[in-house]
Amino acid sequence: MTDRLRVTELDFDQIKQNLKTFLQAQSEFTDYDFEGSGLNILLDILAYNTHYNSYYLNMVANESFLDTALLRDSVISHAKVLGYVPYSRKAPRATLNFTVVTNNTTPATLTIPKGFSFLSDEIDGISYNFVTLQETLVTKSNTNFTFLELPIHEGQLVTYNYTYDQQANPKQIFSVPDAGVDTSTLTLTVQASSTNTAIETFTLATDSSNVTTTSPVFYLQENRGERYDIYFGNNVIGKSITNGNIVSMTYLITNGTAANKANNFVATGTLADSLLNSQTNFIISPVGEASGGAERESVDEIKFSAPLQFTTQNRLVTFKDYESYIKKNYPAVDSVSVYGGEDETPPTYGRVFIALKPKQNYYLSDVEKQRIIDDIIAPKAVVAVQTIIRDPEFLYLLISSTVSYDPKKTVLTTDQLKTGIRNAILAYKATYLDKFDSKFILSKVQDAVDATDSNSIVGSKVSVRVQKRFKPSTDQSKPYTVYFNVPLRRGTISNKLSSTFFTVVDADGVDQVVQFDEIPQSFSGISGVNVTNPGQGFTSSPTITITGDGTGANAAATIVNGRVQNIEITNRGIDYTRATITISGGNGYGATAEAVIDARTGELRTVYYDNNAQRQIVDATAGTIDYDAGIVTINDIYIKSVSSTDGYVRLSVESEKGIIGTTKNTIVTLDIDDPTAISTTLETV
Repeated sequence: MTDRLRVTELDFDQIKQNLKTFLQAQSEFTDYDFEGSGLNILLDILAYNTHYNSYYLNMVANESFLDTALLRDSVISHAKVLGYVPYSRKAPRATLNFTVVTNNTTPATLTIPKGFSFLSDEIDGISYNFVTLQETLVTKSNTNFTFLELPIHEGQLVTYNYTYDQQANPKQIFSVPDAGVDTSTLTLTVQASSTNTAIETFTLATDSSNVTTTSPVFYLQENRGERYDIYFGNNVIGKSITNGNIVSMTYLITNGTAANKANNFVATGTLADSLLNSQTNFIISPVGEASGGAERESVDEIKFSAPLQFTTQNRLVTFKDYESYIKKNYPAVDSVSVYGGEDETPPTYGRVFIALKPKQNYYLSDVEKQRIIDDIIAPKAVVAVQTIIRDPEFLYLLISSTVSYDPKKTVLTTDQLKTGIRNAILAYKATYLDKFDSKFILSKVQDAVDATDSNSIVGSKVSVRVQKRFKPSTDQSKPYTVYFNVPLRRGTISNKLSSTFFTVVDADGVDQVVQFDEIPQSFSGISGVNVTNPGQGFTSSPTITITGDGTGANAAATIVNGRVQNIEITNRGIDYTRATITISGGNGYGATAEAVIDARTGELRTVYYDNNAQRQIVDATAGTIDYDAGIVTINDIYIKSVSSTDGYVRLSVESEKGIIGTTKNTIVTLDIDDPTAISTTLETV
């Protein structure tokens, strides 16, 4: 007999069956036909009611926690408890040099008022309005008024006035009516009354610890209608407003990301100088294209950022503090990497390095970097710490795959199969790459290639080369250092480091189109010994013993003040792939050293091929390769021009490992515009 109901199921049919099973077990309903009776309808109602309540309670429970909440209103409420206000849409900002030509030298001043408009060139057929957000005054220099690095923001300035009625609005809450508002541009003033024109400016409170009972501040929150509300203090934390006050708010309504990259502007109005002369002759020179535009924060972004922002406690101390604070206040950034000067080579203490990858560009302009430092970071950063923003360094991947497949087991053409493989690799790129601290895993890519058409693809071999690009100075001779920052594979005759073409002058003064070429080494001796611990107490030169899988290497130590100063190789030996250094004798102790094997260092030369397809060497000692550190050092070279249209020289070499991670300001990516980035060869079985 079932003397109790099962309550673990939430499915409607199962709930109904549990009720039926329970009733059938009762003596009053023995042999009762539930399906053909009116009691079946009652069971439907009971099951529906139970199912409805369980669903409702499940949703209530989900919405009660930030991690599981789905509704924006619920997420906003949880974020508010953490002191987090989701960011609004952000207006793109451009910088320009604005010159007003007067053709006379009469002394005067000129003011560009707040709200002065500029119109951009068309982007996808639309020109965007940009305005100044504050007055700027300059004095005439010679015959011109010159405004250097004038900031302008995309959007339309609007102003709304509210008369405060204490009885109708006891909580002093005023709604911002526009969904496209950029709240960072919001300015607010309070006029005493319609008869008293005294005006006080209120600012957005960002740190309650600095707010007193009389501080003229206002607070911001997102409301349930996906708009923003402003509200005032209570004369305990912040100054309250009084009945009859006139609240005036001015802000920018922006199109967000749509106006990013806007450039080349024309002024749409006229100006008058201090002598009341109308000025219309303008010269506008863009300094930096529009950037920084962003859409309002999404639900997922709020759920991610709110706890992180809470842990910062309105400070910039740890790396995570910087990352969460920058993402909150500069949402146009796609990825952030922060590291200390102690991680530099050599260390530079007292500095914080920040690498930023914007969402719509590869790099930020110097003007935009400085604005981030001055307006966002400096007000919160530790005074003694210097902040430096660096551009990301891109490590490009060249993925080559050879795929064996059975054409009888697929309806796809070879082109369709190649397209599918390419799309699988690009999907991996979109999911796992293009960010700081990303990691490329070769085996995962190979799995994605094999899964493109699992019925026909028998297997595949995928290899990866890494590529770095540098832009040479074409007007001078200079050395270059290229940091791959990943272990590189030592070259062979058929697989070695190569580069794109560039022009140099050979020893006879003739221009030659050459490329860098790795010199394959047929032997691997000991190229050097690094002293890792000099030891102490040595009265004579100790014996240096080199053991490994090669033969013939010898070395001698130099002693200074009882310590091993250096160890010189007297015979490099041959056939070493690994070696151990042992220091003995000399009456001292504690000295240790490690061997540098030729297999882990290489050499570069510059070469070209003559009309007979014979290789000609222009410079036999053009540079060196440190395979372990992933550093290519190019000796002093004068590059007159490069073959690529973008002015970059590209160095490509196979990676030593199938897992390629990044550090500091390096991002692993695939250049989808590079036809060599993804290559596929199909073989039938």
